[in-house]
Amino acid sequence: MVSPRWQQLRACSVIGAAHRRQDKPCQDTSLSATLPAAGGNLQLLVVADGHGSARYRLSHRGSALACQVTQEAVQTWLACTPLSQPERWRDLLTQELPASIQQRWLEAIAADWQTQPEASQEAFSPLTYGTTLGLVLLAPQWWGCAGVGDWDLAGVDVEGQAVLLSEEREHSGSEATGSLCQPPEQQGWPMRAQLQRLEQPTELRALLLSTDGVRKSCATDADYLQLCAELVNLRDPQELEQGLNHITECGSGDDVSIAMALQADGPAKRRAWLKPRAGLGVLLLAAGLGLGAWLMVHRETPLQAQARELCDNPEQIPANLNQRRGQFQALLHNPQLSTQLQQQASTDPLGALIASSQEGTIAGCAALNAELSRQWQRARTPTAPANGKMPPAAAPGAAPGKP
Repeated sequence: MVSPRWQQLRACSVIGAAHRRQDKPCQDTSLSATLPAAGGNLQLLVVADGHGSARYRLSHRGSALACQVTQEAVQTWLACTPLSQPERWRDLLTQELPASIQQRWLEAIAADWQTQPEASQEAFSPLTYGTTLGLVLLAPQWWGCAGVGDWDLAGVDVEGQAVLLSEEREHSGSEATGSLCQPPEQQGWPMRAQLQRLEQPTELRALLLSTDGVRKSCATDADYLQLCAELVNLRDPQELEQGLNHITECGSGDDVSIAMALQADGPAKRRAWLKPRAGLGVLLLAAGLGLGAWLMVHRETPLQAQARELCDNPEQIPANLNQRRGQFQALLHNPQLSTQLQQQASTDPLGALIASSQEGTIAGCAALNAELSRQWQRARTPTAPANGKMPPAAAPGAAPGKP
């Protein structure tokens, strides 16, 4: 009987659409590696998601170092632990491996802190580097996972059906999610650790590990699982990156990362009923999948569709917005109109987009946000009458509200 072999390991992290617009670094890191061992290779998948706020201003370094030390820790235990001892590996995932990763991470971020300009003036704190971490180990006869925080793990069978294998149920610590920067007793490693033996032959075709930005981009868990089932069919690294870019643009706007592995002999079944729609660019052509169309059907709101349409034709943006100059003025003088327009997005998506932009930048291209900003500035600038005299100033009670 031939043991299942894992191949086509892929890992990809993409900066979130929101972070890109704000000129912030990507907080996610992902890794896939093949580690030689007696009795067959051990495959490693890792994703980490730095928390990203000002309190965790070096979390992008924290996530990168978390992936690095995870591989080092696994290699150390692999050197003295045969893959033929799954129960021992189960214990490792629950106890020794988390402790080893935690200690290595603390040492790595402490060393990194010494290279930072502010190190001479501020005390070191692990909070500055806070990150989640999820890992998957794939041996010829078993697979296991462990980690801390809000990562997700899905399995896809040979029929193309996906199931959620691990998720963060709840977290009792001081943070919204588990983090490596917390005390070990608050991290919850044992709750996420598991090891599953692989039957021969196995129905499991692929495992897909992801940071929370991927699942947050989906309306429901069923949508997330369907997305996972399609992502495992993307073979080309460039196509995968394009797919993840599309996910963050149309979904949460958060950084997104996946790390996945497929069985060597698993059939790559395609869903004929997922038909791509025209106009979605290269992603729709990726391996003949309907991923782009699926995202548009399940995630794109009328407002998002309007923004995409404008950004697909940036030269037409000024003309389209010029036709709504009166709407910009009306929104300044009647703030309640914003809610009304956003509620009517299905019938007037451009009006809803303009109303939404009054609160700040929207999920669209730079050209669209720049023109919206120009239109708002023009609406706030009084226009001199034909006789060259400015009208008297409005009474304080009649002053237009701030956008």
